[in-house]
Amino acid sequence: AALGTPDAAPAPRALRVWEVLPEWDETARPPPPSHHPVEPREARARLAHMLGLAAEDRPGQADLASAACAAFAPREQAGVPRVVLAEAGTGTGKTAAYLAPASLWAERNLAPVWVSTYTRNLQRQVDAETARLWPDEAERRSRVVIRKGRENYLCLLNMEEAAAGATRGGVAAIALGLMARWALATRDGDMAGGDLPGWLPELVGTANTLGLADRRGECIHAACPHWRTCFIERTIRRARTARIVVANHALVMVQAAWGGLDESGLPYRYVFDEGHHLFDAADSVFAAALSGAETAELRRWLRGAEGGRSRARGLRRRLED
Repeated sequence: AALGTPDAAPAPRALRVWEVLPEWDETARPPPPSHHPVEPREARARLAHMLGLAAEDRPGQADLASAACAAFAPREQAGVPRVVLAEAGTGTGKTAAYLAPASLWAERNLAPVWVSTYTRNLQRQVDAETARLWPDEAERRSRVVIRKGRENYLCLLNMEEAAAGATRGGVAAIALGLMARWALATRDGDMAGGDLPGWLPELVGTANTLGLADRRGECIHAACPHWRTCFIERTIRRARTARIVVANHALVMVQAAWGGLDESGLPYRYVFDEGHHLFDAADSVFAAALSGAETAELRRWLRGAEGGRSRARGLRRRLED
């Protein structure tokens, strides 16, 4: 009971989306990529194809696509990456400019290129820009993956616990019913900048919407009964075989510090958009701060609420089991 399914009454059938969500498939790790280069003329041709015949002529955009090819050349020395520092003014069209050589390298070498941004808004913009590469939505879903931290995704175990306590109706039951419908239709379970309607938390509150994410670091990974339908685990596995992975600086910094987020290790090629924020992102990730709200949350995590049988109980009571 301490780490598995709570002992409360079962959730209403309409809310048990974890029973009907498809399971992800465990596949073999992809082999190491090749290291074929991308020529500037190829990048310019890919960019022209992406933009179409009616596109505005932007010489700076094509020049940026050509210059970025140097970052995708084979390394001359182990442990010494190829680096290109480029700055482009507003209106240059830099996203399409770097996606052109990045997509060519990924397709040619059968490995993803990670595009890292500072903000969620730019993650959405980069994702939208990839529609120029893969207009077919089904194909794009297999080629492009958005990666964020676990605290951004719906946790099915949290939803099960919330649903078990919402059997008497009210606002909580309405909120969970709407969340259940969204969970069956969502692209990837992303609640922060993904396809969760922005009006939903405002209408029914955050406790049974955004509050269903794992914001306390309590994920039990493979011990979770919903591990095989977990949105996060599915996204991790999709990223291994994607061509473009759109992440954020914070996740990339953690990945670099750990030597990778899973057994696949570190990606082979990165593009840092909004690179001038990279140091700020590193400071935020590795700095230690303690606020009053965080202190209260730590107390709740250690002592828990009085009564109840769920993961909301304190650490001491869970260990007593």
